[in-house]
Amino acid sequence: MPVYIIGTSHIARESVEKVKEAIKEKKPECIAVELDYNRYYAMLYKQRGEVKLPFLQKTILTLMQKLQENLSKQTNIFPGTEMMAAVEFATMNGVRCAFIDQDINYTVSRLMKKLGFFGKLKLLVYLIPALVGVPIKGVTMLAEIDLNKVPDEKLIERALTELKREFPAIYEVLIEERNRHMARNIRKLQEQFSTIVVVVGAGHVNGITRLLKEK
Repeated sequence: MPVYIIGTSHIARESVEKVKEAIKEKKPECIAVELDYNRYYAMLYKQRGEVKLPFLQKTILTLMQKLQENLSKQTNIFPGTEMMAAVEFATMNGVRCAFIDQDINYTVSRLMKKLGFFGKLKLLVYLIPALVGVPIKGVTMLAEIDLNKVPDEKLIERALTELKREFPAIYEVLIEERNRHMARNIRKLQEQFSTIVVVVGAGHVNGITRLLKEK
């Protein structure tokens, strides 16, 4: 039962075309996307959830959203457009679409708990300069990345290695835990569909691939 995993950048124009081409070529019975229902509806209506959080947590989430918005303005691509394109194709062509990601509210809750107070402060120290383009030692430079394209595998692995070193809690929650969750959901889909196209951020591709190969 073939599973084709398409790695994307959520703000890259190339990702949208890459997803469309893969779907047309593979003609899947199911398209699985790195979304949960809460994120899907937030993106569909371009809304932010108004969640009541402690000041420090809310500040971190606001800065992370602002950073992504600033980057997306450089490409004129709304974050997650490639995911929405996959969902739209599935809807218009009668193809089953599956949301395979972990619930965003649970993920945020887990992340804030794992970071702890000092982890949150450290993250703020990284986020604030990043918003104004100030480089920080030990972090992959955005200047090395063509935002209109999906980063190559070496750059992705370098970024993940740095993330794991600087913020192991973030790596565990946002990468490893979600990889396991998505891999479990893909396995369930394999029991129902013969051909599946999976659309996920490029940083998840190798991890999910390894998990699917495990018995």
